[in-house]
Amino acid sequence: CSSYYGETSIFKHVKRARFGDSCSYSLGERMSIFDSMTYSKLTLSFLFQYITIDIWFSSPRDISQKLLNYHHSAVRMGEVDTAMISLQMGWRYLLYGGGNLSIISKSFEDRATLIAKSSDYAAKYVALDYALLAELTGQSADKLADIEGMVCNIEVLQTEAEFVNNNRLLHHINVNNVMLAYWRGDYISAEKSSHVAWKYPTAKMPTIVLIYHTFYGGLIAFKLFRTMGGVDGNKRLMEGRELMIAMGKWAQNSMAVFGNKWLLLSAEHSASIHEHDKCKKLYKASIKIAQDHGNIHELGLANQLFGNYCLSHECGVDANSCFKKAYTYYTQWGATAVAEKILRHHKLDLHTGDNTDLQVGSSKRSR
Repeated sequence: CSSYYGETSIFKHVKRARFGDSCSYSLGERMSIFDSMTYSKLTLSFLFQYITIDIWFSSPRDISQKLLNYHHSAVRMGEVDTAMISLQMGWRYLLYGGGNLSIISKSFEDRATLIAKSSDYAAKYVALDYALLAELTGQSADKLADIEGMVCNIEVLQTEAEFVNNNRLLHHINVNNVMLAYWRGDYISAEKSSHVAWKYPTAKMPTIVLIYHTFYGGLIAFKLFRTMGGVDGNKRLMEGRELMIAMGKWAQNSMAVFGNKWLLLSAEHSASIHEHDKCKKLYKASIKIAQDHGNIHELGLANQLFGNYCLSHECGVDANSCFKKAYTYYTQWGATAVAEKILRHHKLDLHTGDNTDLQVGSSKRSR
């Protein structure tokens, strides 16, 4: 999976070639320019072309807002399939990017029937994303099951995709399984799904799925290296390091988008090779960047992983303080099932300590 990673600079050059050396045109500005163009040009190829570039420079939440605006424009123009797919993609970017899960859940439930009626393609990906949402929030994944045309059973969805050789959907199913298993704490299953996902030809396509597969894949590899060891130990360490390096290359394009992920992977790598002083600084740096840019989901995750580290090592930091912060941030995100799991597992007393300052400090977290 390494051959793709050095190529993001291509997109930087493409962006400059199209929009000037300053790279000053955001997707939103291009959409404004687009609004003055002929309606007949509103196509999925236009959508995918610019998203492919902007994922390397803009936050998923910002891209989500533009996708949702694109959805409304497509509805006005009668481009039904484009409208439904841009809506589904907008939800996915918001979900992956740390958008408020309660708001996303309400949107899913309000419009799932419309999507199922209008776009079989979009409905399949909505089902995947809703399964992840349900895992994070503790909702029933079957809430959409009664909607005609909505297949909520992931195993059934996978069987159907295998029957028609839908490799793109199979790839997405496996990456979704990576994230589902990660949040359940089933790292072996997560690793298996990750390795399967890398085998599909779409695995290296420049999408948000690639970004988060790389991120979770690295976290899983380092986790299993430390807990399992054995003959696969060095292989896992090398895999995690490769994915960490890839994230580092992307961070050169945008620390705002990739910095906290890269630093968190680097912290997990340093923890794995016993670079303890360096590791503490990296955890703290990841937390700071996540806080600065409003990545509340990854702020919770970084505090949780730092707490896990502090439980096993004398690092001058109270592990329970980290877990309390993780609990608070996960709760603010809307991932109540994840937050409650931390509360139970670590037997946290939320009445001790001061959590009043645990708000995301960035105005960039507006959704």
